[in-house]
Amino acid sequence: MKTLVRFFTFSWLMAAGGLAQVTDVLHGHFETHVDYDGGFSFYVSYNTTGDFSNAAADVRMASSGVRFVASPACYMPLSGSMADIGTPGSMAWIMPQTPVIGAPYLGIRAVFPEFTFYDYYQGFYHWFGTGSIRYIVESVTGTGPAAGGYFGMHTESLGESFFLANTRPGSPAPDQIEALTAYAHEHFSWIFTHPGTYDVVMRAHALLLEDDSARTGAGVYHFSVPFSSSVSGVDARVRVGHHGTPSGWHLMVENPSLANPAAAVVYASDQALVEVPGGAVRSIPLTFSALGSPAPNCVGQIPALAAAGVPDGALAGDAVNVQLISVTGPGHFTLLDSTATTPLMSSADGVTHADVITFSRAADLGAVASFSAEGLYRVVYRLSGISSGQTVSSQPLAIYFGVGLAIDCSYAQWADSFERAAGLSVGALANASGDLDADGLVNAHEFQLFWHGCDPTQADAGKLPVPVTDGSVLALDFLRDTYKDRQNGTTPQMSVSISTDLNSWITRTLNDPGYPDGVYETGSELGNAHGRIMRRRLRIPGAGAVTKAFGRFHVGS
Repeated sequence: MKTLVRFFTFSWLMAAGGLAQVTDVLHGHFETHVDYDGGFSFYVSYNTTGDFSNAAADVRMASSGVRFVASPACYMPLSGSMADIGTPGSMAWIMPQTPVIGAPYLGIRAVFPEFTFYDYYQGFYHWFGTGSIRYIVESVTGTGPAAGGYFGMHTESLGESFFLANTRPGSPAPDQIEALTAYAHEHFSWIFTHPGTYDVVMRAHALLLEDDSARTGAGVYHFSVPFSSSVSGVDARVRVGHHGTPSGWHLMVENPSLANPAAAVVYASDQALVEVPGGAVRSIPLTFSALGSPAPNCVGQIPALAAAGVPDGALAGDAVNVQLISVTGPGHFTLLDSTATTPLMSSADGVTHADVITFSRAADLGAVASFSAEGLYRVVYRLSGISSGQTVSSQPLAIYFGVGLAIDCSYAQWADSFERAAGLSVGALANASGDLDADGLVNAHEFQLFWHGCDPTQADAGKLPVPVTDGSVLALDFLRDTYKDRQNGTTPQMSVSISTDLNSWITRTLNDPGYPDGVYETGSELGNAHGRIMRRRLRIPGAGAVTKAFGRFHVGS
């Protein structure tokens, strides 16, 4: 599938919502930026002209409000010159030293008047240059390093390659850039060896010419390496939470990572695929729990709410009912007890009120999820309990399963699964530009928007997201699957547009990303971590009072 031939517009009435103002950077040219004006100040910057020799066009952002996210284009093998941080050929996440489509192109920028400082060279201060500062990697913390990940800054120049910083024990890297001169603008490869968060503290240090006094200051830069968004193994868990309001429920799935608890990650259930073996097995152990998740990495939910689960005493008996609402897939879904002998719920005889399980904080419920055929499944539940004598129920919440299919399944595999689920002939969905269900969403859209519940055999354009506003920011939140759209130009790209009048549309694409202080696609994650299924936001700041807004998607090359 190279391009989408037809272009459709879809509109949704605006709803109210609250919006955070954190900027996620997936690609583009940015700098970790240090200024000196009587003291050191640290920012993330970009240049509106693209020419960093034009300091007047620099735009500075508070580093606390920016996260650099390793895009799929960053996932690559370590080269031989990077052996100090990991085995050559092994995979890591590298924000490259030279521009690459779809990857953050991240440099270091220093702005201060010439002849302010001594020059620093080979461990000594000298007066013979225009002045420089030392830029020291002081510390690297976060869930990535806690799980055993390393951080490095690597350079290749004039036939030489070496690490400037490397947190792997025993590395000979000096963990500093020895001399950043006035208005310096330099690039390096930024390397991360494990998913998770990395908070990198940089310290600037210099010696003033005017009185030989030392000047120093530190700033922190935030990085996030996404997890796979796939859940598998012998201890996969479904985590249920309730937080204070009748509709305040969440449903999450977790890889506990028993061998390395520091690497555990829990996902909102619409941002992960539970992978089930195919062939003759087609089943996986699945534990249901009302206890909070201890996972240090949380995708799609506020970590404190994920950790609380169903708080003690919030519901009568601390008990949660999980009612099966529907199953979409090419076969039947059955939830068996932990011995895999007694059905607890099943779609084989139709979904009824009897398809319900109950568990509490006192005891997890061990079960086995079993499927009668390979393919993609969307299993929808409603959660409920008793609070203050009243039943409180959730909206329908889905868990996604891939039986014999991985999270990076192809368009052909997706189409085959939905063809069999709907009893269609082979190849009925093969045309990515077709619209079998006549809902205005062509198959390419339905494929990309799978995580919104889209089904190419059912008219369901109403499941798509709506624009939201808080009076100052207009935004459209959506789920971007970075397996289907790798954001590097090698796969069909899903671009998003927003409008307030259906006439003038603003679109951001891989080749026209805009800038963070304007219309920009950023993140809208609730958690402290990212997965490959990302909650994204097309954002227009300073929108003012808006009475209506519309969004649309385009899929193409």
